[in-house]
Amino acid sequence: MNFLKFSTLRSKLIFSLLGVALLPILILALLNQRSTQKALTNNANLALLGAASQTALSLDSFIKTNLDAVRVEAQLPILAKYLSLPAVQRTAMRTEVETTLLALGRKDTLNILSYALLDAQGQNVIDTYTVNIGNSETDRPYFQQPFKTGLPYVSPIQYSASDRVASLYFTSPIRDALGKTIGILRVRYNANAIQRLVAQNSALVAGGKGSFAILLDENQIRLAQGYAPELVFKSVTPLPAAQVKALQAAGRLPQGTPAELATNLPAFEQGLKNTNQSAFFTTPLAVNSDELNSAAVTKLKTQPWSVVFVESQSLFLGPIQAQIRATLLLAIAIAVLVAAAAITLSELLTKPLIGLTSIVTSFTAGDLKARSTIQTEDEIGVLAGSFNQMAEQVGKLLQNLEERTQELEVSQQVTGAVTELSRVVLDPKRLLREAIALMQSRFNLHYIQIYLLNPDKQVLYKEVESSQEDITRLGQPTRIALDDDESLIATAARTQKIICVDQANSNPEVKGVYSATLGSEVVVPLVTRGSLLGVLNIEDKQSDRFSPMDLETFNTLAGQIATALDNARLFAEVQKTSAELQEKAQELEQTLRELQQTQAQVVQSEKMSSLGQLVAGIAHEINNPVNFIYGNLNYAGEYIQDLTGVLKLYQRQFPHPTPEIAEEIEAIDLDFLLADLPKLLASMKVGADRIQKIVLSLRNFSRMDEAEMKAVDIHEGIDSTLMILQNRLKAKSDRPEIALVKDYGNLPLVECYAGQLNQVFMNLLSNAIDALEDGQTPASEPPQTPTIVIHTRQLGSQSVEIRIADNGPGIAKADQRRLFDPFFTTKPIGKGTGLGLSISYQIVTDKHGGVLHCNSAPGKGTEFLIEIPLRQT
Repeated sequence: MNFLKFSTLRSKLIFSLLGVALLPILILALLNQRSTQKALTNNANLALLGAASQTALSLDSFIKTNLDAVRVEAQLPILAKYLSLPAVQRTAMRTEVETTLLALGRKDTLNILSYALLDAQGQNVIDTYTVNIGNSETDRPYFQQPFKTGLPYVSPIQYSASDRVASLYFTSPIRDALGKTIGILRVRYNANAIQRLVAQNSALVAGGKGSFAILLDENQIRLAQGYAPELVFKSVTPLPAAQVKALQAAGRLPQGTPAELATNLPAFEQGLKNTNQSAFFTTPLAVNSDELNSAAVTKLKTQPWSVVFVESQSLFLGPIQAQIRATLLLAIAIAVLVAAAAITLSELLTKPLIGLTSIVTSFTAGDLKARSTIQTEDEIGVLAGSFNQMAEQVGKLLQNLEERTQELEVSQQVTGAVTELSRVVLDPKRLLREAIALMQSRFNLHYIQIYLLNPDKQVLYKEVESSQEDITRLGQPTRIALDDDESLIATAARTQKIICVDQANSNPEVKGVYSATLGSEVVVPLVTRGSLLGVLNIEDKQSDRFSPMDLETFNTLAGQIATALDNARLFAEVQKTSAELQEKAQELEQTLRELQQTQAQVVQSEKMSSLGQLVAGIAHEINNPVNFIYGNLNYAGEYIQDLTGVLKLYQRQFPHPTPEIAEEIEAIDLDFLLADLPKLLASMKVGADRIQKIVLSLRNFSRMDEAEMKAVDIHEGIDSTLMILQNRLKAKSDRPEIALVKDYGNLPLVECYAGQLNQVFMNLLSNAIDALEDGQTPASEPPQTPTIVIHTRQLGSQSVEIRIADNGPGIAKADQRRLFDPFFTTKPIGKGTGLGLSISYQIVTDKHGGVLHCNSAPGKGTEFLIEIPLRQT
């Protein structure tokens, strides 16, 4: 054993050779460990970044989809129509709007907590969560932002202390026909949807519970964590007390102390602060833990949130540690056995290791196609092969992630777009045309057509097809019998199953004549509620074009198209039925209105006819004896003068009558009789004149001899009416005399039905007197003289105007709208029939082509304005 002693040359040489042999091996092992660890770490970082990006994309897609959905739903006409109505008129539509909001909420019953309608003042007018109805939400950002920007808005995740539920609010402005914002549509989502989405994406990296995603807001507060939802609403490091209090006031945090609402991970916080310099960092995930985790960060586009995907380093560095130990043991064994060849072997080993390191460096720098060309069977060759296999797996993983992401994006976009089409487009043919155009553009398909089943369920007819220029498509039939065994379309309809045919690998039993010139064809039945509506036929020139995911997507789209088509047909039937009912209701309303008018005309016509006959008869009966009296008064006066002259002559001739005559003269007071008798005859003549005028007024009012239209003096008709109403104008025990002011203009004769026009004057003046009698000034106010003012004037050369005004109590605006309706009256029950003004309106407007207006306000009196043409055409 002397050769092992270091003092000998042989020992020194052996130990020197061993040292020379072992040192390079140890150095290479160290370099290999570092480069391999770096490569694995970089690969893990890339995988984590890809998973974080995919998670952020899923969250952005979720938010964008819901923002688009609430924007489209806010354009529903029924919501704008409801908010445009005054509050007192919304009751009739409330049930229909509530039904609409409940139907919208059923599209995602797991996540949607409520739909609400906010008016322009922020008042919650309708909410599927009825507890919130009537609450004011005007101070909420999700109400203020849409009003300010006019765009849909998504809120931060907010915690409700009342129901202890975290929510995400989506809102969009509701506009009227002029584009003015009149309200807000609010959707409240359960924030557990975000937690579930993050938990699902935590499986993107195959690390079990050692790899997961974390969602943080701008304050570094956890909004979701893959497998630890108990950490939600806890910040990475403790926040200042003032900031915690402000966030709690804003609903961003639940109640608790800053220590209770935080973890203490300063390395995690520092890594987040350095995100702008590097998307990768290393951090422990528990206090006083030595286990390190690699993390990758990416930000969302729709919210100021960050997605952090973490994985324990022990998961992806464990294999390399074992491999390094084996390499070191093998290197030591080789060094003992071949100590003499250590220098030569070190040169041979160094070169391939350096080459492998270069390849690994290029790969980690982003060159995913970099591969090692070392094919030896030693450890270096094994390591190179392992690296090549790992690089292939990483490349395939990234490629699969990209392809999967693109397919999911296209599928979600098309599915969401078809769903929105079904809500907005109600015409079935237009819906189908836009749906296939959308599919053709998004999936880059050659040809799409939709066949629908006819009502007798025997024939499929082509309803719509995509635009194409392929001459081979011109021969396709527009109608296919359902029992056609050679037709793929008919076969899919009968079996209600998807059929996929490929030119390169086709089943001869189902390969039909329609797929002979194409590469791939998919036929999907349109089925809803267990009933076949038609068939969706998709064709493409490329062989092996459709993947299983494509078939799944087409099946989903076919179901959506079938449901949308069924809903559109049902909506068309409902609209048709509603239109028919509305038309019937309008007809009944018009018939009722005409019946009321006819009844009013008949009643008033009979009434005025009887009154006119009565007045005319009375006037005739009075006129004959009055004419007899008036005609004989002159003769009686002459006779009395003659008798008086004779008597005075007797007195002059016989100034001393007998005692008997003198006694009789004194008894009858002869001198007084002779003086008073002419006065008596004069007053009898005045009374007869008065009776003649009254009779003339009665005849003028009735106009029984003037049923046809003729030119008359309007003032004469008004004066006749006033003569008849003279007794009602006089003072009574409960009111003073009604003052009458006549402001007559210089009017020409007017062509009219004089009797009917006098009826109008009678109705308006009678109503004015009634109003003055019923609206006496209270004793607490200064007395007011009841007054009626009649004003007439000529308007140009075509018409005249008559105004009849009083200073009574006036008419309320609500009553003015129905003033001329048949049987409507503002008088007490039993005092008015409600026919006077209605008949007057028809006489003025229908019979004379004129205008009858009412101007009134409570406490300001009432004025009726009549305008009729001078000549009737």
